[in-house]
Amino acid sequence: MALEGVILDIDGTLVLSNDAHANSWVEAFAAYDLEVLFETVRPLMGMGGDQLIPKVAPELNDEEGTGKAIAKLRKELYI
Repeated sequence: MALEGVILDIDGTLVLSNDAHANSWVEAFAAYDLEVLFETVRPLMGMGGDQLIPKVAPELNDEEGTGKAIAKLRKELYI
């Protein structure tokens, strides 16, 4: 059977996932006893963890240690 078409989605076109991304960041920070509000993280969606983490938790370095662990957990929570 030949395909008649393919639908590709760029985030925000068919499915809005920014809230889900923001919630996964909030949960990941909470797992490390850091309270970061959804309202703080939501406007930052679209930034990579290397930019987001210093904005919401400047005491962390996302390249190593806790920041890296939070970013990894966020990916696991989102999937």
